[in-house]
Amino acid sequence: MQKILILADDPIRTKLEEKLRRRFDVESVAPPLNGICEIKIRLRGNWITLCRFSSNENFRDIITMFNVNYDLKSRTTKSMS
Repeated sequence: MQKILILADDPIRTKLEEKLRRRFDVESVAPPLNGICEIKIRLRGNWITLCRFSSNENFRDIITMFNVNYDLKSRTTKSMS
């Protein structure tokens, strides 16, 4: 199962965990003090930032951004293999 790391404030972090835990091995932590939230994915031993968003961003927009970026990354890594 693919590992992802969610760095976000609590209400949005909980919703993201619930939505993504069926497809991914999810870890989550509080974001750094600069307030930028992000979702990282583990590819070939490295954590790569998949998307960044603000804590007041619309949840559906975050999920859409995540899905689009994940699809693009997975295509890129498959073609490199």
